[in-house]
Amino acid sequence: MDKNLFLAVTLSVGVYALWFGVIEKHIEPPAKPAAEAAAQAGAPAEQSAPEAGQAQAPASVSPAPIRRAAAFISKPVKFSGALVRVASAGAGLVSYQYEDKTGPIELAEDPPKLPGFFSTWPAADFRPVKGDPLSYAARLPDGTEVTKTFVPGTQKNLPEVDLTITNPTGRAVESAPWTLSVGPGLNTIASEQKENEKVWRALGLLEPKPGLSGKLEVFKKPQTSQAKFRWVGVDNSYFLAAVLPPAGCFSSVKSGLPPEVTLKSPAELIGPHASKTWKIPFYIGPKGMIWLSHFHLGLERSINFGFFSTLGRAMMHALYWLNRFTGNWGWSIIVLTVLIQLLLSPLSYKSYKSMSAMKKLQPEITRLQQIYAKDSKKLNEEMMGVYKKHGVHPASGCLPMLVQFPIFFALYYALRGAWELHAAPWIFWITDLSVKDPYYVLPLVMGAIMFLQNKLNPMSSDPMQAKMMTWMPIIFTFMFLYFPSGLVLYYLTSNLCTLLLQTAFKRKLEAAAA
Repeated sequence: MDKNLFLAVTLSVGVYALWFGVIEKHIEPPAKPAAEAAAQAGAPAEQSAPEAGQAQAPASVSPAPIRRAAAFISKPVKFSGALVRVASAGAGLVSYQYEDKTGPIELAEDPPKLPGFFSTWPAADFRPVKGDPLSYAARLPDGTEVTKTFVPGTQKNLPEVDLTITNPTGRAVESAPWTLSVGPGLNTIASEQKENEKVWRALGLLEPKPGLSGKLEVFKKPQTSQAKFRWVGVDNSYFLAAVLPPAGCFSSVKSGLPPEVTLKSPAELIGPHASKTWKIPFYIGPKGMIWLSHFHLGLERSINFGFFSTLGRAMMHALYWLNRFTGNWGWSIIVLTVLIQLLLSPLSYKSYKSMSAMKKLQPEITRLQQIYAKDSKKLNEEMMGVYKKHGVHPASGCLPMLVQFPIFFALYYALRGAWELHAAPWIFWITDLSVKDPYYVLPLVMGAIMFLQNKLNPMSSDPMQAKMMTWMPIIFTFMFLYFPSGLVLYYLTSNLCTLLLQTAFKRKLEAAAA
């Protein structure tokens, strides 16, 4: 009995070992129903063998079962002014080296990481199509085949991702929803690396209503939106990666952290031996306002011009127009500043004249301050009466400065964020107007001119205002030490023009009084 039991156990173990160790490895699992395959489209799955009479997979598609594959990353290929590398898992761009005038800039993560920019079906194993280094193909779990091609852009048109899903079977197939991702994150130039993660954004421009320009929506937290967007993507100070969804192509947009957007398409019913094609424009590259504006797609809205955005864009257009004549962005800034000062000169003259008149009234104001030292309300009434009698307004001296504040902030954002000024030289040691003066010469000269300017100004009757004007050159000098040299050049030129105008105004008023 014990002998028979031992023999039975031994035979059972042998059968199990033979089945699981040898036979099972050579038997393929049965094909899953279409509904189950659709539900698992985003997960790795094995491909069932094609039915009799069905078209075979093209030679470019790997015959191996579909799996999450990092089997290869392609060699660098030229694409729209860049060198790109594509990963087989999802056929995403895992490297995008933009050819800048200062050298190549890697906009994707380095070292390359999956799934990459503009990845689709990340679980599928895409293989290159022979004869086209920018075209890839894969077979999906539902039996359909997808071809993905990156089409380079032109001077007038953006690049495209062309996707074609083909149903090679003799029955209709409901292709499962698929996704296209942008991000996560976006690389930048070396000088911006430290601040890059602080300025990363996931954002999109909503489709505008009739007569409006459309709202720029920044995704500050992970969320899903069914709104219609003109474009969605990720950006930083200098670069933008965006997708322009064709009408009806995607049903929702999901944002994530680090900044990433994923567009999800609805399911598509594809008839027997039929196909469905999507042409999806995209952009990845620098945020040059003039360059982005000429596409007329609102991509330039990704550039942050601050509160005075309309004025900032006008300033950039003016600088671009001047640069066509000067051939140098630094001289263009100087010319624009001189023109602004000439336009404001009537207001500046009125201000200087008012300040000179207030200086003459200083003895009378001092007398009133002594008389009504304990009655501030009566003092203000008497002082305003004196000002009104002589046609002077105490705030008129600050008016030109208030008018220049919007111009200053508009130019600050324009010179800080526009790619046109990146690595743009002026003269001598100023080789990049978008970064600080390496030797701090411009801010120190600017501070010295502000000091001379205050010396020429009539002294204010208000002690607090007088102290503020005394300390302002020092405060501004330290504040401007780390500002972009293009912005410092603007303010230096502005102060120099003001100094020259004040000298001329002083002589004119003295001649009139003589």
